[in-house]
Amino acid sequence: MDTNVLVSAARSRRGASNALLAELRVGRWRIVLSNHLLLEYEEVLKRESGALSQTLADIDGLLDSLCAAAELVHVRSPWRLHLSDPDDEMLVQLAVESGANLITTHNIRDLTPAAGVGVRVLRPLEFLNLIRTSS
Repeated sequence: MDTNVLVSAARSRRGASNALLAELRVGRWRIVLSNHLLLEYEEVLKRESGALSQTLADIDGLLDSLCAAAELVHVRSPWRLHLSDPDDEMLVQLAVESGANLITTHNIRDLTPAAGVGVRVLRPLEFLNLIRTSS
């Protein structure tokens, strides 16, 4: 799950991003985390905490719940897919190395090259529909 999806979920209880978290809580999909991705989540959420109307304790609670539901993957040394954002490269690497092979994001265009390494990229609503039709 790209950071922008988590921020959207924290911003509003409505919408597909937040619904994805609800589906995660009941075990309909699994999230894969690396230390790098978890630190990015924390950095962005805490930086945006005022705009999200979340306390730092709220954010810590959200991150704790993600960790409890997650499979932690230790990614190997960084490799380059040559995306515009190095954090997106780590996200793709995590998907490949974990076998998840699917990323949900609001920035489809930024992750288009991920298809070249076998990673499917879906918007949150598309991923939500996939989860719900697969159950």
